Amino acid sequence: MKNYTTTLLTTAFLLINAIGFAQQDFFLALYKHHMNVFNPATTGTQEGAFLNTSYRSQWVNVADATRVQAISLGFPSGEKRLGYGLRLSNDVTFRERQTKIYANFSYRLPLNDQWNLYLGLAAGGNNFSVELNNLDNLETPGDTGFTSYSHFNPNIGVGIYLQSEKYFLSVSLPEILSTKRYKEQNGISTTPEDLPHFYAIAGAKLPLNRNWSWVGSTLVRYVTDAPWSVVANTGLGYKKLEATVGYQFDAGITGSLLLKTDGAFTLGYSYQAPTAGQLASITGGNHELLLKIRLGSPTLQEEIIKEEQIGTRNNEKVSVLDNKFTYN
Repeated sequence: MKNYTTTLLTTAFLLINAIGFAQQDFFLALYKHHMNVFNPATTGTQEGAFLNTSYRSQWVNVADATRVQAISLGFPSGEKRLGYGLRLSNDVTFRERQTKIYANFSYRLPLNDQWNLYLGLAAGGNNFSVELNNLDNLETPGDTGFTSYSHFNPNIGVGIYLQSEKYFLSVSLPEILSTKRYKEQNGISTTPEDLPHFYAIAGAKLPLNRNWSWVGSTLVRYVTDAPWSVVANTGLGYKKLEATVGYQFDAGITGSLLLKTDGAFTLGYSYQAPTAGQLASITGGNHELLLKIRLGSPTLQEEIIKEEQIGTRNNEKVSVLDNKFTYN
């Protein structure tokens, strides 16, 4: 009986926590390596066509806790300065599921021989569904108040992305419109909303010598009527390996490892240990995996950008594929 009571209280606490902050989008600890999810302006800014995938498991050891899958495709179009792609995410928490699909577009504006500004636009929507009739121990089967529900809300997003070889700055609203998850049905009316999220992400990669570099980044997220989310990361890079530690204020401490292979693959792993309140004592932390796959050979777009930047500087030969700051 004691174990049953503990399990019931734990589940109730997590469910209330999920509902209370349900208006917030999912979070990725390896955010700077999959920024297409947060900013359409970063689409097509990598060194070729890329498939990016992320998987995040939260609240380990808690049944039916949050699971997030995110996939994005990005294609640069070279001389036309246009990038285009697709992003898809699936966020499941207990009996609630949010599936988002968006087409992403970006346009590059060269500012000078060091900086490029990308403007981004996204169009798509979010399908929200909840399966109340599948709740365990439901004693009133057939109750109309516990039926499954699904609704699709169209939306648009915008963003800007400022990039050089050592620094980047991303500012975005992935979804501009406020949307209601439920509408009145059979006399039942509830009004939870998905509100616009503002994201600001900045980072740097500074060489220490030929093989070593310092890497750092910060993410700030704001949504009305919810706490600010602030994340800071710092670490070292050695050739194609990167190790960082991070702190998400009032949430947890993170350790991450990233490996870029000699081929077309980039692999990443992150673990977050919760530090806030009761959640830290009843879960086993959060795990996250990242896989990036370059589709085909590296594009010539990087050389096109570099030729624009060099201008009349004696047509010097510059290698950019190893030094370019391409985290998204």
